[in-house]
Amino acid sequence: MDGFVRHQIEGASVDIDVIPATPRGYCARFRIFRDASDNSEWHRVYVSGSVFDTAEQAEEAARSMALERVLAGAAKPHP
Repeated sequence: MDGFVRHQIEGASVDIDVIPATPRGYCARFRIFRDASDNSEWHRVYVSGSVFDTAEQAEEAARSMALERVLAGAAKPHP
């Protein structure tokens, strides 16, 4: 993948960035925000001691982790 991909998840925007890992595989990171004034951190997605075999697997894992955080209220809307 080249650059990040933006998804809409439960009303929040989620940027997902998939990066090739050395010597093989892929890793991913994501950030969640509700509007342009948010300055969200990137969160790394990982599997214990390993990387994902495909870019699609890494992106899906990032999307799942982002959904979990959104539903838990990690990206609450501004008042």
